[in-house]
Amino acid sequence: MVEALRELHPTVFAHDDLFPQDTDDEAWLAEAGRRGMVVLTKDARIRYRSGEQEAILAARVRCFCLNPTKGMTGPDLAHALVTALPAILRLVETADPGGFVMGVNRHGEIRPLFP
Repeated sequence: MVEALRELHPTVFAHDDLFPQDTDDEAWLAEAGRRGMVVLTKDARIRYRSGEQEAILAARVRCFCLNPTKGMTGPDLAHALVTALPAILRLVETADPGGFVMGVNRHGEIRPLFP
């Protein structure tokens, strides 16, 4: 999935490219916010965890969660994100600078999840 996104946007990094795999979510989210990074994740539960919500808002992270549905393959997930990428980039450029979590469905459509 990361490789498919890198073909469209050269500054895509996987979590493990930058952070040890066992880094607390709050810590890497805060650092991603400090770096002005956009977060793409498959962890849609991130919007329900208070520590992660606080980290997203405090660091002004723009987080996009892929909402995988049963039976989706890796290529299906990559296709959804590749389809959504132009809208993601527009939102990042035009949205209020505060943090948020948006959902990305299997068709690449985006909707707010948090706050």
